[in-house]
Amino acid sequence: MVVRAFVACLLLSFLSIGCAVANVGDPLQVADLTPVKVHQPPDHAPVVIVRDGQAVAQVYVATAEPSDKLHRLVAELIDAIDASTGATLERVDAMPAADQPAIIIGDCAASRALGIDASAIPVEGFVVRTGPQRIFIVGSTQPLPVNHNITDHYGNEGDAWGVADFLERLVGVRWYWPTQAGGRSVVAQSSIIVQPLHYSDAPVFHKRTFFPPSYRRPWNSRWVDKPGPTLPEHVLDPGTDVIDIAPLLTFVRSGSSWPYQIKVHQPQHFSRNPQAYADRKDMFQQRADGTPDYRMLCYTSELTLEYILQGCEDFWDHGKSGSAPWVTTTAVTVSPGDYPVWCHHERCEGLFEPQLLPYGTVSRTVSLFVPHLCEEVNQRWPDKKVIYLPYWNYTICPPDIDYPGNLEIEMCTMAFGLMRQPQPRALMEENIRAWSQKVGGRITTWEYSHRLPEWTHAPVQYPHLVQDYYRANREALAGSFLNGGGFSEWSTAAPTDYCWMKVLWNPDVDIDAILDGLCERQFGAGADPARRLLKLMCDRWQEADWSRGLGDAGRITPVVFTDAYPPEVVERMKELRDAAYAAVRDDAQATRRLDFWLWTFEPFLDEARQMWDAAAAERQGQ
Repeated sequence: MVVRAFVACLLLSFLSIGCAVANVGDPLQVADLTPVKVHQPPDHAPVVIVRDGQAVAQVYVATAEPSDKLHRLVAELIDAIDASTGATLERVDAMPAADQPAIIIGDCAASRALGIDASAIPVEGFVVRTGPQRIFIVGSTQPLPVNHNITDHYGNEGDAWGVADFLERLVGVRWYWPTQAGGRSVVAQSSIIVQPLHYSDAPVFHKRTFFPPSYRRPWNSRWVDKPGPTLPEHVLDPGTDVIDIAPLLTFVRSGSSWPYQIKVHQPQHFSRNPQAYADRKDMFQQRADGTPDYRMLCYTSELTLEYILQGCEDFWDHGKSGSAPWVTTTAVTVSPGDYPVWCHHERCEGLFEPQLLPYGTVSRTVSLFVPHLCEEVNQRWPDKKVIYLPYWNYTICPPDIDYPGNLEIEMCTMAFGLMRQPQPRALMEENIRAWSQKVGGRITTWEYSHRLPEWTHAPVQYPHLVQDYYRANREALAGSFLNGGGFSEWSTAAPTDYCWMKVLWNPDVDIDAILDGLCERQFGAGADPARRLLKLMCDRWQEADWSRGLGDAGRITPVVFTDAYPPEVVERMKELRDAAYAAVRDDAQATRRLDFWLWTFEPFLDEARQMWDAAAAERQGQ
């Protein structure tokens, strides 16, 4: 039986929040955290980190070359414990004496003596195990391919993720949105005393990345066709000029150990200097008028194959990486320009399949090019891969084309929040599984989180949809890249994005417990109406009946908006919003957090009235 770590802290309150801890008890069975594998705990005295506001333990990083993520999390370990207890742990440069309580991070002789074999830990996994006067946090040391490209962010970050988990599970920290806007929740406590324990964990999905990593002024709600409001200055820490979410992404374990990274829409530089390619016009897509389109390669041209292979040779054989941005240390990319492919060369028009509109009209064209490239790469560089990005009108997997074993796939899907529609989601999932079968293993996906917040101020939330999708496709997926947009994603949509990162680590998390904890920690006395408001937001987007469907771009039409948010629902949302504010009127921190989360709520009310009128006029016109 695992002994509880917070024995002396049964009635803790959140720092500057004023409500009790939601999950006091066994730290290895915390409802709002990802489940871990529990092992038999050792037998020794508790390990004291902080006692009565005084630092007791030291921090030692045994890892020979700590990554940027590990540096960031070790700094957060010290800072968060200070914010929680008022005690500042000392980070030391040498292994502490045996009688000195310490948090030891990384593989070392002492951890190996306790039986922790870092080389046997799954990639990105970690083990947390106590010993006499010690807490060991040890990540996997399994090697990954050598990485020379600065933009290829992959690595085995088990040490860092172990520190992040320790902070959540044993210190009581959460990171719901950027710290500059009050997104970090810490527990006010005088002592942190860890009882003997032993547990391990590793991610289910090995690609969990989000873009962009930061936002600059003005922080508008990104509304594509209309101006949006600007994030109120008072919700941010004074002097904030850049909202950097790179630390937040590290804390929620955004990372990748999937070493085959798309170099999206590469190569694509030809239109800058078309004269240089005047003698290679056949290499480019042909317009209807017979002129070459230098924005897009022609994927039935032998010149295209030669050009891409020349880049492989320049990089892999001669080390000229700068001349071939479509090649990485591990793979060469096939990713047409960011437009639908539609080539009017006679040889291409014969492959065009209009019946597969919109996702597959040229799937055959590009998919016939890919195996030729795979074969050439396999013959000349058998340790390298070809990674292909099915997208636009070449997303569908042709059933009758086979590929060599060196193909990797990252498939673009659609506006993720629209996967609540059964038919579009079924099409996406059918192709995920089809591509997975073609490559004989898992693939990654390119998901669009931005395609709803950029169009509307409506409080779109769909965390349960995210969970269901990754549970349903866990055998076919190695993870996802999340294509973000405006800052409203990590403010108004923060509950969904936070859950998304948790699901990408382990889809068996308890989504409702996460949302319960978020509201309790962030909104104090306003937790109950805030939670009911958040539930209503989720229910309306995920479950409301729509009389029509929505297309891939994610623009919400007046009719669908009215189906999801009719007047009586919006009035109820407004009542709950007002009740949450009334409950926290004397709590400046909780008020600030509500202001951050709901900063587009008033524009949503204005938008709702406009949408209702437009929907009524449209229906009347029918």
